[in-house]
Amino acid sequence: MKVTIRRARPADVDEICELVRRATRGRLMPSRDEVFDRMAERGMLLAFSPARELVGLISWRVENLVARILDFLVHPLDLRPTVGRQLVEAVEEEARRLECEACVLYVSPEMSSEALAFYIGLGYTRWPEESLSEPWREAAHEFDAFGRVALIKQIRAERVTRPI
Repeated sequence: MKVTIRRARPADVDEICELVRRATRGRLMPSRDEVFDRMAERGMLLAFSPARELVGLISWRVENLVARILDFLVHPLDLRPTVGRQLVEAVEEEARRLECEACVLYVSPEMSSEALAFYIGLGYTRWPEESLSEPWREAAHEFDAFGRVALIKQIRAERVTRPI
């Protein structure tokens, strides 16, 4: 499915709340203020179906030339291979424009084999700790306390060794 991807706007808050509620079957019910605050502190892209229904979202933050993908949601789940790929690729393109070296995804160690295959298919993997530069290592460990695992994709062929 080809979707339209664009930046989230304050007018999208209610649709985002509804997408999260539907996708989590009511386990997560963010308030309008919570969604608005998230939009203010990170980049957020939305995916709309041809029928203009919100079917996915992704958010990220950039620090030390590393893009961290923080929120990633596609609903219904069977759209992940198409819509999910388009959302991740859109963040990677934004990260390239910002001269980032890598993108990091934080995932649950109990994720399904299908989810892991999806991320690996996009080029994300666990890197050996000793091969990570300091900013990458910091990014990889950012969510350790929450039991998350970092999957990393290098998006810049050459690492930056001095200020750009």
